[in-house]
Amino acid sequence: MDERRLYINANSKIDLRMSENDVEKGDVAAPQTQQTDLATPLTQPSTSQLPAHVPIGATKINKLVMEGFKSFGKRTELLFTNDFNVVIGPNGSGKSNVIDALCFVLGKTSAKSMRAEKTSNLIYNGGKTKNPAKQAEVSIVFDNTKNIFPTPDPEVKVTRIVKADGQSKYKINGTTRTRQEILDTLGIANIDPDGYNIILQGDIIHFCEMPTVERRQIVEEIAGIGIYEEKKQHALNDLSKVEENLGQVGIILKERESYLKDLRKDRDQALKFKELNDRLRQNKGTMLKRQLDKKDTDVKAIEEKLVNYRQKFEKLQANVKSLRENITANKTEMQQIDAEVQQKGEGEQVSMQKEVELLRVDVATMKTRLGAVHTELGRIAQRKDQLLKSSEELDTKIADSKTQKENLEQRKANLHKDLLAHEQKMLAFKKKHQLGEDSTIDTQLRELDATAEEKQKMLSQLREEQQNLLRDKDKIEFQLQTIDQQIDKVSELEKEHAGEIKALKQRKDEFKKAVLELNQLLNNDSKLAAELSQNKQRMLKLGEELARLEVRHAGAQEAISGNMAVKKILENRQQLGDIYGTVAELGNTNKEHSVALEVAAGNKINSIVVEDDKVASNCIKYLKENRLGTATFLPLNKIKGSSPKSEHTKYAEQKGAMGFAIDLIKFEPKFKEVFSYVFGQTLVVNSIDTARKIGVGNIKMVTLDGDLCELSGAMVGGFRAKKTGAFKEQELGDNIDDIRADLASLQTRVSSMQTEKITNEDAIQKLREFKANLEGDIIKTEKSLHIDTSDLEATKNYKDELKVQLKAAATKLDKMVDTLTEETQTLTQIKIKKQQLLNTIAELRKPTVIAELNAYEDHRKKLSDDAILITADLKTLEAQLNEILLRDKDNTVKILKDLEQEATQFKEESKKTDATVKENEKILKQKEKQQAEFQSKFKDLFTKRNKLSDEITALENKAFTVEENSRKEELQLNMHSIEEARAKAERSAVVAEFEQYSGVELTDKPDEILLKEIKECEKMRENIGSVNLRALEIYDTVEKEYHNLHTKKETLITEKEQVVGLMNEIEGRKKELFMQSLAVVKQNFQNIFSALSTKGEAELELETPENPFEGGLNIKVRLVGNKFLDIRSLSGGEKTMTALAFIFAIQEHAPASFYILDEVDAALDKHNSEKLAKLVRKYSDRAQYIVISHNDNVIGEASTLYGVSLGDHGVSNVVSLKV
Repeated sequence: MDERRLYINANSKIDLRMSENDVEKGDVAAPQTQQTDLATPLTQPSTSQLPAHVPIGATKINKLVMEGFKSFGKRTELLFTNDFNVVIGPNGSGKSNVIDALCFVLGKTSAKSMRAEKTSNLIYNGGKTKNPAKQAEVSIVFDNTKNIFPTPDPEVKVTRIVKADGQSKYKINGTTRTRQEILDTLGIANIDPDGYNIILQGDIIHFCEMPTVERRQIVEEIAGIGIYEEKKQHALNDLSKVEENLGQVGIILKERESYLKDLRKDRDQALKFKELNDRLRQNKGTMLKRQLDKKDTDVKAIEEKLVNYRQKFEKLQANVKSLRENITANKTEMQQIDAEVQQKGEGEQVSMQKEVELLRVDVATMKTRLGAVHTELGRIAQRKDQLLKSSEELDTKIADSKTQKENLEQRKANLHKDLLAHEQKMLAFKKKHQLGEDSTIDTQLRELDATAEEKQKMLSQLREEQQNLLRDKDKIEFQLQTIDQQIDKVSELEKEHAGEIKALKQRKDEFKKAVLELNQLLNNDSKLAAELSQNKQRMLKLGEELARLEVRHAGAQEAISGNMAVKKILENRQQLGDIYGTVAELGNTNKEHSVALEVAAGNKINSIVVEDDKVASNCIKYLKENRLGTATFLPLNKIKGSSPKSEHTKYAEQKGAMGFAIDLIKFEPKFKEVFSYVFGQTLVVNSIDTARKIGVGNIKMVTLDGDLCELSGAMVGGFRAKKTGAFKEQELGDNIDDIRADLASLQTRVSSMQTEKITNEDAIQKLREFKANLEGDIIKTEKSLHIDTSDLEATKNYKDELKVQLKAAATKLDKMVDTLTEETQTLTQIKIKKQQLLNTIAELRKPTVIAELNAYEDHRKKLSDDAILITADLKTLEAQLNEILLRDKDNTVKILKDLEQEATQFKEESKKTDATVKENEKILKQKEKQQAEFQSKFKDLFTKRNKLSDEITALENKAFTVEENSRKEELQLNMHSIEEARAKAERSAVVAEFEQYSGVELTDKPDEILLKEIKECEKMRENIGSVNLRALEIYDTVEKEYHNLHTKKETLITEKEQVVGLMNEIEGRKKELFMQSLAVVKQNFQNIFSALSTKGEAELELETPENPFEGGLNIKVRLVGNKFLDIRSLSGGEKTMTALAFIFAIQEHAPASFYILDEVDAALDKHNSEKLAKLVRKYSDRAQYIVISHNDNVIGEASTLYGVSLGDHGVSNVVSLKV
């Protein structure tokens, strides 16, 4: 509270101000305190807030007007003087009706206090004329010359009217007002209808016999402590509200604290995930940037090489063209020489010359081809060395992968074994601590764990599919970038090699068909493997469930044989004779009746059933000799049962009755007497209410919950911790049998599937060999035609198909991302629900046990997650081994085989070409010799012709060499063009991938460290699992709310301390004021008692002086002797005098403007009534007295007398006399 101020003025008034602290919307509201300032004059005060400072004689009753009220059937006015007024008259004349009229206007609501059964009975009944009044109306005219009432009128007229229906109507100066407004107006003048200035008949007796606490409360009231009590009550209300708000804040804080704790885990996990993700993005972004830089360098280098090769090719092509032109010119000149020689005769020699020239060209061409063959053989040898080296590296990688695979499989097997052992430990732990394996929460937890595990597996599979889709999309984009060039290339090849292209396409179709068939077999294999794994998992779970049920079964058996004596007898049953077992072992019932039957059997449940009394005797001797305790034995030849009586059958037919216990348990017929003895006439009912309806004591009954009603009428029951009943549960045995049957069926199915899997794997192996051979032929043909594998697939239709595939892949990726998001959110909700259940369990069970159980659960989850990760690694490794390494190995072997064949062909060609060259050289020498003879005749022409021929040969050789070099350069140009396209496509892919890392700060770590960190981060991120990244934002918001609530709680605590301090201050001041007032009243009481009594003395005595508010106030009187008597021990007159002394003492302390006394002197003798009259006369100069009396002494002291008589028709008449 900002301000709480207690102010006590001289007239004992309290001013308590409390400002309000508002609490933000949604939080706990601060207490609303009332503000009251009694030091400020009130226009309409409540009756509980009457001011105590009204001057003496502030107002008087000037007039009383009655019409139709009780016996005053006609209008009657009584004009009262300001001092001593006495109303006299015979009994039954209606003089007390004057007092009733005054009380009626002042606001008394009880008709009985005005001596009427109900309010409508206050209306004049008509007397003998039977002409009743329609309403009763009474008015009091108060003096207002001192302006006590808030009106300038010299008088204030207060009227009350009651109708025949009992409804009252109030008026002030003729204006209708409510009763509360009347009371508030009267309260301004300190007029209270229940005040002690109005003493009616019987009030004297009440003052004498009232409880002492009520008498103390009278002193409290005149002391003004009611104001303190009101303030204290306000403070208590504030304190209650503060405490209520504190409780609410505490509940909210606890809930927020628990929520924060849950969120903190998600927040920490999200922070860790974000940190790993940022590191991963930084490292991947850096690696991609470096790859992009390298790709830029590679593309630039390839472009430079392309320019270089293109320049060389163009230069060689120009050289070839020049050489061909020179050859053509020389051949033209030779033809001219040949024509000239032919003209001069010798055509035969010319023909010979041509043969020589052709031989020379052939020899030169063959030698060039020999050189090319030798070069090709060298290239093949070099390529073989490279492939052999690659083959060795592949062998090493394959061996390493197989070793790694074996290690992973071993780790997986070990983890599986550890997981089984750990779950067995968990089952044992739960059983040990009675954690309720079959409870709803535990069942929900198991279901949530199973669902979360399935979701985790599904997410891993979805992420793997997402990566595959990304790779497929990148592949399609690359194919689209290179397809146009491939289409042009295939078109040219189809013109030159139509047959070979057709055969190649046919082999490719066969290859595709083989791939599809292989994929189908592989899918079937995967399906079989998955189904086999699921069945094995199911077998594992069934095995766990069977183990759990068998543990429960064993627990029940252990409970049966818990007694040492029983246990030893059962262990030695072979040596001791025909022992069948305990009663619990021999009976079967369903789970619903198990607890009821166990309670019904009582201690007899552990009784041991034996063949006869001889066996029982042997068992008892055995127990005595070995000091093993005692046991109860039921010999079949002696035991006698007790079957339900016929008159009890009607109880079993009642609603809610389950039947007699003997009928609800299964046993062998020979044990009928045993179970009849154990259960007798016990009836099983569904509840204790049913037992009461049937009648407790009529028959022995037991409820399904284990509450027992004995025949004697004794009832035993209450809370029973949930546990398995001692009798065998039929469902438990049935469940065990069902699970064993399911396990046997699964084992048969698994065996069949394993056989089917082996057959499928053989088919896969054969198809792989066929596919590898076909692939080798395709590669060989493609190399001979200088085309790539994808070239034949390059068509415009295929291009359109690729576009459709690209669009479909993008759509699938989007759906995959949505599915991943939904499944991740689902997994997060599952984890939240699981945590909520764990929190519920934590509230219900011991924290230490739950903590240990959570540790078990965390370890089980870690083992399960590790198993999932290892399974994923195994799949990745198997894919790498089968789809990459082994395939590369097969391709390498095929290529080596093809190279070997090519080398053999080249060697044969070299051998044949070499032989042909030698043969042609021999023929050439013969021809040249013949030519020499011919040339001698045409020496000059032939010399010139030979020179031209030599030049042509040289030019042909040179042109051949240049053309060969040109073809090599063209081949390099084409290869680098393809390499350029590939490099640019790869660069585009890297650029597209790098765009998602735009703005990421790059690092300068070495590549080895980056790769290592990327692998570690991905593995750690995978281990984290699904993450709720919104937890970061939510946590900050909730934490802020939590701190705000803490601040508000501290504010409320401060307010509570201030309110408690205020209450203590009020309590202290209240006691001080009470004691001061009591001292004054006590002194007044003693003085007035002395004035009224001629002997003795009186005393006011607190029952608990140290703490006056815990006890009452006694009146002690000593008339004769030294002994003080309680007021209740006095005579009637003495009681009246003492009570009047107490009443006048109160009035003396808190004087009123007027006093109304109704026959208070009835029990007084002449002497005492004279003293009373003189005392009233004395006080009448300070206040107005209106007294009803028969006493002459009182009448003699009056200033004004009013005589009341009863006239005709039961109407009272009044005559006044001024004395």
